[in-house]
Amino acid sequence: MRSLRWILGGVAVVAVLVVLAIAIGTVWLNTYIHSDAFKAEVESRAASTLGGTVQIGKVDFDIFSGVKLQELVTQIDPAHASGQGALQISVANVTCTYAWTELLQRKLKLTGVTLDQPQIVLTKQPTVRAAPQPPTGGPDSGVTQGEGTAMPFQFILDRARIKDGSVSIHDASGTSMIDLTGVNVDANTSGYTESKDVTGTLKIADIEASNLHVTGFSTPFTYGAGGLAANPFVASAYSGNIAGDYQPQPSGGSMLNLNGKGFDVAKLTAATVSNSSAKLTGTLDLQSKWRGVESGDLNGEGDAQLSDGKLEGVRILEEISQVLKIKELNDPVIKKAQSHFVVQNRQTQLTGLQIESSGFSITGDGTINFDGPLNLNLVLILSRDAMNKMPSQVAASFIKQQDGTGSIAFHVTGTTANPQTDLPTRLLMQNTQIQNVLNKALNKFFH
Repeated sequence: MRSLRWILGGVAVVAVLVVLAIAIGTVWLNTYIHSDAFKAEVESRAASTLGGTVQIGKVDFDIFSGVKLQELVTQIDPAHASGQGALQISVANVTCTYAWTELLQRKLKLTGVTLDQPQIVLTKQPTVRAAPQPPTGGPDSGVTQGEGTAMPFQFILDRARIKDGSVSIHDASGTSMIDLTGVNVDANTSGYTESKDVTGTLKIADIEASNLHVTGFSTPFTYGAGGLAANPFVASAYSGNIAGDYQPQPSGGSMLNLNGKGFDVAKLTAATVSNSSAKLTGTLDLQSKWRGVESGDLNGEGDAQLSDGKLEGVRILEEISQVLKIKELNDPVIKKAQSHFVVQNRQTQLTGLQIESSGFSITGDGTINFDGPLNLNLVLILSRDAMNKMPSQVAASFIKQQDGTGSIAFHVTGTTANPQTDLPTRLLMQNTQIQNVLNKALNKFFH
C-alpha cells in the first residue's frame, strides 16, 4: 500500500513538473512570438519560399489555437510564378498549430496551417525573362534559420487548410477570366517531405469562367509524383448534375471523365451559343472522356442524349416545312435525339445522329467547326401520314418504303449562324415530273 502511494506521489510530481515546464514554455513562447525578431523571420522565410515580398500586419498567440498571423499580403512577380503572370495574395488570418511537447525545450515547432479567407489574383501577362536575383534567406543574408539558432523556429507541415478562399485569374488587360469563390481545402501533408502523396478534400461553392457557371463542386484529391487526381467529383450546373473523375495517365497528360445528367438545354445553349437565332429546349444527358484538358485544347469523345425538347427558329427546317407543306417540321417537338461525338482540332464530328419527332425523323453525320462552318450529310424520313399530306409531285422525290414512309438525303453547309441546305434543289432534281414542267416553262420563255 505504501509503495502504491509512493508511485502515485511520484506520478503527481512528474505531472506537476511537466505542467510547470509547459507553462514556462508558454510564457516564453508568448514573449518570443510577439517580438519583432520572430515577425521579421517569418516574413523573410515566407518571402524566400514564395519568391516575393511578404508583409504581416500583426502576430498573435493563443495557447489553444496556436500562432496567428493577421493581414498577410504578398505579391509574386512572373519570374517566380512559372512565367504565368503577377500573383497577388492576401489572407485575413493565418493560424499555425504547434507541438506542445517542444515547449519543454523552449522550441516552436509549427505543425499545421489554416488560411482564413485568402484572396488570390493571378494576372496573366507576357513572360519577361528577368535577370537572375540572389536568393533570399541564404548563408549571407543575415537571416537566422532552423533549430539551434537564436531563433528556435521549425515549420513541419502535417496539415494544411483553406477556409472560404477565393481565386481570380485575369488576362493582361485585367479582365476576369476565371473566378472561384467559397474555396475550402483540407489536406494531409505529413508525408510530403518523404515524397508521399498529399491527400485531402476540395470544395468550391461557385465557379465562373466566361459563360460557364458551376456550383457545389466537391472532390477528394490526391497529389503525388504522378500528378493530381480527383476521384470522384460532383457539382451542379444548368439545373443538372455533374459527376466524374480526373486522373493522370502513365503515358503523360490526364484523362477527365465528365458525365452530366438533366442539364437544362435552354440555359446551356444560352451560355455557349450567342450568335444563333435558333432556340433549343429540353433535357440533356452526357457521357464523355477528355484527354489533356490542362493543355487548353479540347480533345475527347462521348455520347449525348436529348429528350422532351423543342427546336425553334431554325431557318432550314422552316424552308423544308414550306417546300414540303408539312407544318410539323416548323418548330418541331423533339421526342428524342442522340449522337456520338468526337472533338479534336477545334472541330466536332457527329456520327450516328438520330432525331425523332412527331411525323418525321432525321439521321446522319458530319462536322461542326468551332468557328461556325457546317458540313452535315442528313437523311429526312417522313411518316406515312406526312407523306400522304404532301403534294404528289413532291412526294415522288422521296424513296418510299413498304410501311408507307419516305426518305430523302440532303446536305447542310454554311455556318451555325446561317445554315444552308440543298434540299429544295434535290427535290426538284429528283422529281422528273417537276423537272419536265420547269423545262417546258423555260422553253416557252426563251422561244
